[in-house]
Amino acid sequence: MKIKLKILEVNDVTKEYVGWFSDKDVIKFSQNQYRKFTLSGQKKYVKECLKNKNIRLYGIFYKKKHIGNICLTGLISPNKSSEITYVIGDKSLWGKGVASQAISKMISIAKKKYKTNKLFAGVADKNIGSKKILEKNNFKLEGIRKKHLFINNKFYNQLDYGLLL
Repeated sequence: MKIKLKILEVNDVTKEYVGWFSDKDVIKFSQNQYRKFTLSGQKKYVKECLKNKNIRLYGIFYKKKHIGNICLTGLISPNKSSEITYVIGDKSLWGKGVASQAISKMISIAKKKYKTNKLFAGVADKNIGSKKILEKNNFKLEGIRKKHLFINNKFYNQLDYGLLL
């Protein structure tokens, strides 16, 4: 399964894309469950990301279909470290290595294009899929924030992962 990453453009925002964020499975461990998503709101968000030098929002595409997003934030940090976040909105592609492949591609982009020294990500301790994906891409567990995340009316520990590039 071969995916492609490209900077997300306003015309990539569709009703299907906005719909990902109302799917309880997709946002199960995400702070996005506390936000309301609309087509116009997401178009505005993408437009703002395109202007902001600190953020690069990429779409994940499979056979020309937008199936998810992967984002780097903190690109202008003097520490040369960036947070990586991702979502695979098309659940039919879950468990097929898409997120792992997207992270692998983003690692290369972060290093070569943005001269990033380190990537980091935080995940809920019960988010087994994300933990496996990060570890498969050589991210190391650097710390645990106890009861740091409040999701679905429950507290979760946040696992902080890092990768030196």
